[in-house]
This record gives sequence, C-alpha cells and structure tokens, in this order.
Amino acid sequence: MAYDYFGLSIGALVIWGFVMASLLNIFFYVLAINKNLQTLSCSVILAVSYGVSDLSLSTQFQPSDFGILLAYDVMTIICLLIARQCLFKHQVIQPVLTYCCIGLSINSALFLAMFIDSYMLGNYQPWGLWYFYSTTVNVIDLIMVGVVILNRDLLGIQLASKKLWRAKQA
Repeated sequence: MAYDYFGLSIGALVIWGFVMASLLNIFFYVLAINKNLQTLSCSVILAVSYGVSDLSLSTQFQPSDFGILLAYDVMTIICLLIARQCLFKHQVIQPVLTYCCIGLSINSALFLAMFIDSYMLGNYQPWGLWYFYSTTVNVIDLIMVGVVILNRDLLGIQLASKKLWRAKQA
C-alpha cells in the first residue's frame, strides 16, 4: 500500500497554520493589538472545522471521504455566514471572509467532483481531474492560511470585484 506522504504533510501544515493563526488572532484580540472580530472568528471557525474533519476521516482514505469533506466545507461556509450575520453584520466585509468563502466554495466543488468520480462512478485510476483537484485544493488551503494570518487581499479579488462593480454602475 502506497501512502501519500506529501499530501499528508500539506494537510498537517494547513491544520497547523489555521491553529497558529487562531492562537495569534486570539492573542491580538485579548491584548487589544487588533480587535478584528472577522479575522478572529474566521480563523477559529476554520481551525475547528479543519481539525475536526481531519479527525473524522478514516486512516485509510476512502472515496466516500470526499463526501465527508464536502459536508464539512459546506457547514464551514454556513458557520462563516452565520458569524457574519451575528457578529459583524454592519461592518465592511474584509478579505479574510471573502477568501475563506471563495476558497471553501471551490474546494467544495472539487470535493463533489471527486466524490462523483471515485465513489459514485467507481473510477480508481488517476486522471486530469485528480491532479487538478490535489494541486488546487492544497494551493487554496495555503492561500486561506495566509489570508487568515495577514487579512490582506493577496490576489486582488476584492479590488477586482470593486472595480467591476464600479464599472457596472457607470
């Protein structure tokens, strides 16, 4: 049986990143260095979600695990939107919330595609979708870790959407 040590390492790095970002944001919030509730809530929600989802998966990854990951990402998006409505409804949406919702949505779509391909269709031979999935999910997760730590529009997504919105209004 071959193990994907690289994938396991990236997964552990992502979980560690979210936990460290949560601790950093809690530390900043408690010491009043940065009272950013959006960053704090996003980092805690993502750390809990990724940590619990990692613990709930089988040690021998099964095709059905893609469905579990899909459910966790959808629940995480819902938790982020509930936090938005309850904690910072009247604040401007910051990059951390935008990137986390977009990233989790893309990951959810890829988990659904992999679930359909491997579990429902029974495909066990790697092909283009599998390589696209593994690369994209890992890159998106690492970008989300960076944004949760920095709360910056790293890829210019919010800037581009604002420009498109202004152009549409004109």
